[in-house]
Amino acid sequence: MRNENERIVLAADIGGSRARLLLARARQGQWQAERRHEARCADYAGFEALLEDFLADAAAPVAACLAIAGPVKGRRIRMTNLPWVVDADALTARFGIAQVRLINDFAAQAHGLADLAADGLVVLQAGEPQPEGVRALIGPGTGLGMAALVGALDDPRVLPSQGGLADFAPRDARQLALAGALLAHHGRVSSETLLCGRGIERLYRFVAGLPPDAALTLDAPAIGAAALAGEARAAEALRLFATLLAQAAANVALTLLPRGGIYISGGIAPRVLPFLLAPEVVEVFRDHPEMGEVLARIPLYVVRDDALGLKGAARIAAGMARDER
Repeated sequence: MRNENERIVLAADIGGSRARLLLARARQGQWQAERRHEARCADYAGFEALLEDFLADAAAPVAACLAIAGPVKGRRIRMTNLPWVVDADALTARFGIAQVRLINDFAAQAHGLADLAADGLVVLQAGEPQPEGVRALIGPGTGLGMAALVGALDDPRVLPSQGGLADFAPRDARQLALAGALLAHHGRVSSETLLCGRGIERLYRFVAGLPPDAALTLDAPAIGAAALAGEARAAEALRLFATLLAQAAANVALTLLPRGGIYISGGIAPRVLPFLLAPEVVEVFRDHPEMGEVLARIPLYVVRDDALGLKGAARIAAGMARDER
């Protein structure tokens, strides 16, 4: 039986490829999952159609927090890697949800760290974690997300970021060749150009000696599976991917000095974990002539929990329901 002080809230984590939705019972700012669903975004014309299916036999939640892949400004957002527009006021009008909040998907992941279980993390570098230190997230998926968290996990201040779109900085002759090949084709090379699903495909073409626009019979998941099975070119592409991700994480570390740790999240990292566990990944992360000792003290983790953003959105929605009372 449901406690009369409990309220139903909606959380969603909407990425470029998949959307996760959750109905939860909220009480005093805490939440407990009641129903969860995951769907391919390509199967729906927009978020409203997906939500209509999900809420078909449910009462309207009192509050909703939607974590969205892209920069959030105001109450209407056009997604970065998906042709969807999410409008908070339209959702209120159509579904009767009193409060709807839109946040960046990696900001939601930062909020979700408070609900992350110990077995949801893999330690790449233990470092010297400071409980009140800045924490940073970086995560390759359909794009490359980033965010930072300041303060205690149970009462954080989260800083969204679009740092994944910052320019790629080659470190050696091979990476210069990679950047040159992509620059001629794309006109600009960001970290996200390489550290995402399509980025894995670009890296595979590069190590295979193929032109940047060459057709492939393998997509990113298939390349990852082939790499784990020992196929030489796929494995080399994933080793290069892991190196570039370590470099990007080190750049974030130098920018923010996140003494609380860097968390590598997103949909790709858990699937290619053996490549991230290779000793050279931490070596690349630390490889800075002036700041190597500083980088060695910063914890480096891989997040295995693919519901991190959904948990963060649920935490925010539960707080919204509490504040409404």
